[in-house]
Amino acid sequence: MKTKKNQSGLTALAALATIISATLVSPDANAAVLHAPTSGTFTMNLNRDALIPYGGGYYLSTFWNSLASDYSNLINTGDYLISQLNTTEISAVNRVFDLMAIGVNPTGQANQRFVKATSANFVIDSSTLAGVADAQIGMTGVQGVYAPNWPPGGAGLVNGDFSVLYDTGRQTNGRTGWYLANNIYFTMAVYELSNLSVAFTEVDNWRLSGDLLMSPENGGMLQGASLNKVGDFCLGAGSYAGCGQVTVVPVPGAVWLFITGLVGVVVNRSRKADLFLKVS
Repeated sequence: MKTKKNQSGLTALAALATIISATLVSPDANAAVLHAPTSGTFTMNLNRDALIPYGGGYYLSTFWNSLASDYSNLINTGDYLISQLNTTEISAVNRVFDLMAIGVNPTGQANQRFVKATSANFVIDSSTLAGVADAQIGMTGVQGVYAPNWPPGGAGLVNGDFSVLYDTGRQTNGRTGWYLANNIYFTMAVYELSNLSVAFTEVDNWRLSGDLLMSPENGGMLQGASLNKVGDFCLGAGSYAGCGQVTVVPVPGAVWLFITGLVGVVVNRSRKADLFLKVS
């Protein structure tokens, strides 16, 4: 009789464990097809040190947000923006691009500008992270980079009017198929989107984040390696807009050395003062 009770208890516990386990680990329990965003942001954080091997050593020198790069302002041609390119390095983190609305590609753009609308059929499967070929998220904003060692005497280039695209043909060498394409002057893959993760509260409010890898096309143009990690990103739709922004801006190595040396001087002086007080 005692054995039967034990067996009955064990059976109940096993059933309960199965239910709990299924609830915790089921990969499809919360799966959803995430909709094309009607609003949001794409935050890009580039690693300045990771950019050094490209273009003879290049860095972010200028950034035009959506307002500054207004594609309907006919003065903002690609040629005009590149003529306004600075040569001094600026921070390459917390650079925010605004997502375009769903609809037809905008008309009346400045020359050499090709801002894309977000496609109505753009989706992300939150379980498989698959998308739809030729569907895109368009965005606004342009960044300028400068390569002081690019022959013959330094050179700059701009990229922007980006779009996020999915192509199963790019799923080689561990790539996800997602990439970020430049659309100012010409269309070209600039970064591959890798190491992806998704979070969402509703199908219209979601976040896609991960790493930025140098695309083979961009790496070849800049005479550097392909698929090296050069930064990270966070695409936030709806309530997730603004995701991925860091609170502390990385300081260039030379500045850190200066700060470290300064702290060392302060500490050294404090110790000398303390020693003086003890001796006296």
